[in-house]
Amino acid sequence: MFLGCPFRMILRLAGGDGNALLGLVGFIAGILCGIFFLNRGYSLKRTYKQPVLEGAAFPALQVVLLVLLVAAPAFIHFTEAGGGPGGSHAATFISLAAGLIVGALAQRTRLCMVGGIRDAVIFKEFKLLLGFVAILISAFIVNLILGKFNAGFEAQPVAHTDGLWNALGMLLVGFGCVLLGGCPLRQLILSGEGNSDSAITVLGLAAGAAFCHNFGLASSAQGPTAAGKVAVVIGILVTAVIACLNTFCKKEN
Repeated sequence: MFLGCPFRMILRLAGGDGNALLGLVGFIAGILCGIFFLNRGYSLKRTYKQPVLEGAAFPALQVVLLVLLVAAPAFIHFTEAGGGPGGSHAATFISLAAGLIVGALAQRTRLCMVGGIRDAVIFKEFKLLLGFVAILISAFIVNLILGKFNAGFEAQPVAHTDGLWNALGMLLVGFGCVLLGGCPLRQLILSGEGNSDSAITVLGLAAGAAFCHNFGLASSAQGPTAAGKVAVVIGILVTAVIACLNTFCKKEN
């Protein structure tokens, strides 16, 4: 709906995209909804140790996918440039190098947009949030140097100007990620550490993205789709029900 994850929201803000401000408002509102339930006892319960093989399964799958990407066998069909959101991308090995560097830094710093805002509200701890402030400032400076800063709402790259649905889309992201215990970036890093719960989350994100793009739910620069709006409303309701069942019903039991 918003056309981007929390990390891209920060990059859009750094490029002057005013639509990302509305996304940020919704994102914070969603996190506050999650905090409401956290303060009343919501919990995914304790974590458990697991066999090394189980934890290594998802990273191994990622390696297999990388090999398939580089080898490009005939049975793998790639989107051509201009044929969809996956058609244009950076060179594979540049992406790999950047991913390894960013992944290592995110793992060491425990970088998490949701966790940063959550901790700032609950514990008055701003360490995680400062990481994203640093990213925002750095990207803003680079955009100014390269002449890529374009303040406004119209004609922003891969963005639409429907403020309500930008906000509601990110509200769902913020709400759901608080209940999960981390933003999409954090879930990806945890999956690389061997956390099978996060691996399932990442697979769910990929499946959800594929579903949206194949069944007409995904937004575009022309705006959100009617089916996408319905999906966001249903997503917010389902997330609220899950939060209630794991908070108030658990207390009653």
